[in-house]
Amino acid sequence: MSKYAGEIFTKNYSKKHYIVRVASLYGKAGASGKGGNFVESMIQKAKRGEELRVVDDMFMSPTYTKDIARTLKKFSKLKPEFGVYHMVNEGFCSWYEFTKAIFEILNWGVEVKPIKSSELKRLAKRPQFSALKNKELEKLGLKMKPWREVLEEYLKEKGYL
Repeated sequence: MSKYAGEIFTKNYSKKHYIVRVASLYGKAGASGKGGNFVESMIQKAKRGEELRVVDDMFMSPTYTKDIARTLKKFSKLKPEFGVYHMVNEGFCSWYEFTKAIFEILNWGVEVKPIKSSELKRLAKRPQFSALKNKELEKLGLKMKPWREVLEEYLKEKGYL
């Protein structure tokens, strides 16, 4: 809700605005407010031998922050019309599928158990489907890389491969 409130404020404050919606981010720095990033959290849990139980009924567009930065740079040079733009890596998957992909790429043979989101005790309710489509970006001739491709790029850059 706070993100949406920020969008409303921005739209009311100025007609000349860019709102860039991103989702399910992971990257070098991680999210301090969320305790790091999902990829690193799963890897660390696997290294400690913890059971990996991940929701298979919530879908999103996992997005590498470095790919956002590359695309934002191109976007700003184009000086497109003001408005709302989605900027996520192409495709979508469940958090379970994303976690499985991490360990498939690493070739670690880690077991990941699927669970339902109803099994989690969360304070904030999350949408079942939060994947975004880059329709407006594509109209500008900009294309984000597929999520699995940049996940592999991230894992290489972090020295896991």
